[in-house]
Amino acid sequence: MITHLKSKLFIMTKNLIIVLLSALLLLSCREKPVEAGEVQLKFTHSVDLEPIKLNLPIYENAAGNQYQVNEIKYFISQVAFIKEDGQVIKLKEQDQIHYCDLNYENTLTWQLPKIEEGRYKAITFVFGLDEVDNISNRFVNPPETNFSWSQVLGGGYHYLQINGKWLSPQGELKNMNFHTGIGQLYKNNVITVDSIYAFIHNYFTVNLPCNFSVNKKTITILTLDMNVQQWFENPVIYDHNYFGSGIMQNQEAQSVIKENGKTVFSAKSEVVI
Repeated sequence: MITHLKSKLFIMTKNLIIVLLSALLLLSCREKPVEAGEVQLKFTHSVDLEPIKLNLPIYENAAGNQYQVNEIKYFISQVAFIKEDGQVIKLKEQDQIHYCDLNYENTLTWQLPKIEEGRYKAITFVFGLDEVDNISNRFVNPPETNFSWSQVLGGGYHYLQINGKWLSPQGELKNMNFHTGIGQLYKNNVITVDSIYAFIHNYFTVNLPCNFSVNKKTITILTLDMNVQQWFENPVIYDHNYFGSGIMQNQEAQSVIKENGKTVFSAKSEVVI
């Protein structure tokens, strides 16, 4: 009887030791909490590195168009940060879209969710909204809700509006409605709604080298500057006299905007303690 009790006690003790060792092993293997720091995106707008001046006809592009800018509005989405080792840190789905509008100063700063600590070498984002994000009526409040793209032209939202004026060769001030979004293809090049047979998504990805660090004790501010002049000259010279005022149904113009937009932005960083 005593021998049986000893044997049973030994087995129970052995099992308890195994359980305790397993628990300690799990605790030792558990990943340490990821430290994260505060990151802000700040949006600025320039013409050849000088802060843009609105409502003044003082600019000239590579095509020789004299122009002025009155408004700038756009979406960026799917922001991601690239670490020095190549690891990609993405935002959560609900935090991926930002609307920027010079008419609303609060949109010129984007307070991001905290980002994993470390050293980074680049930031990437989609300019505009892709097929998944570009859903009609997803925004119910202004100013975003006022940025919709005509349903018959593809629906969803504009990617960009730069509104202003340009001076024609005849000396006439014409509306510069430099708008981009979903494009259309037309049967026999007949530009009517009934002739649309396909839609083209003209969003594009921007990749910006930018060396910066994220630390839980500091605030990292990343400034994204849009050089408006680049929309009109790199790599394709954009001539307002050729494309005219309204380009929402002009896929040739949309394609040029898509190509030129990839070099419009630059990035720099600073740290606030």
